[in-house]
Amino acid sequence: MPIPLALVLAVAMHGETGDRVIQSDSEVTAISFGADGSSLAALCRDSKIRVWNVKSGALAKTWEREADDAAAMFAGPRGQFATIGKDGRIRMRSLADGSVKRQAAGSLPRASRLAAIDGGFLAAAGRPYDGSSENVVRVWNAEGREQYKLPAGLGGVSALAFSPDGKTLVAAAYDTDVRVWSVQNGELRRVIDEMTVSMFELAFSPDGKYLAAAGVDRTIYLWDAVNWKLVRKITGQPEMISALEFSPDSRLIVTGGMNEMAFDAPVKVLLWDASTGRQVRAMAADHRVGAARFSPDGRFVAVADMDKTISIWSVPGH
Repeated sequence: MPIPLALVLAVAMHGETGDRVIQSDSEVTAISFGADGSSLAALCRDSKIRVWNVKSGALAKTWEREADDAAAMFAGPRGQFATIGKDGRIRMRSLADGSVKRQAAGSLPRASRLAAIDGGFLAAAGRPYDGSSENVVRVWNAEGREQYKLPAGLGGVSALAFSPDGKTLVAAAYDTDVRVWSVQNGELRRVIDEMTVSMFELAFSPDGKYLAAAGVDRTIYLWDAVNWKLVRKITGQPEMISALEFSPDSRLIVTGGMNEMAFDAPVKVLLWDASTGRQVRAMAADHRVGAARFSPDGRFVAVADMDKTISIWSVPGH
């Protein structure tokens, strides 16, 4: 007789893999909380999207990717996911019923990174056509009309993010530069070229004051999002950083590691005080961390490390 998932959640409290654990039938590659925090969605390696009730751990629904979709990813507002068709067409869909919320005009067949603002702009990075060596960032408005196309640097874009107010778009490239554009007109405002290694993750603080970047050198870089001066470096992650997010109140940062020698090696998930750089909590992950996400109320962090479980950890102080 199979063990009910609610019981699995109960006995997993304060276990080594998480304060709570949600089980999946397929390896989880990315996760996102729903808008109200009651649900947790996952992109799975079997091309399905699964959604669980966070409180009970019960599987609420499963979405099959459509036949003409080449990929899916979480790229913006909670409660939505993006699909990229084999023809390169990008659609933002609702996790509630799979309906298309908006569609970008034209296509980007080799889209590898997406970012979106609720009710606002959508950006995608990739190669404009098969066989192209050029890397671009394309930006569409809320109606799905393309606004402009931006050069994205050598080697392609490793991370892409909008500021919370939707006025700034930032891209980290494998050429180690971080580019800052005005969303209104595509004007290049700043190139942050002090980096000597690639950044794998970018995140704005929800209050819009800071941009965080992290990657190969195990360091979190915090920039002032007005004057683009470096405010702080936070060190202590034992591995390269493959996941990064601010808490909803902008006070904390979560990072997840990636062992460069073996993706299946154990790594750390760390909580940091953004204002001091002090480590708040250390957690374990069995493999490379593909995603670490705060719940909307900031009480929990959900972690996916490329296996068939999602670990949910409590945040100190809540």
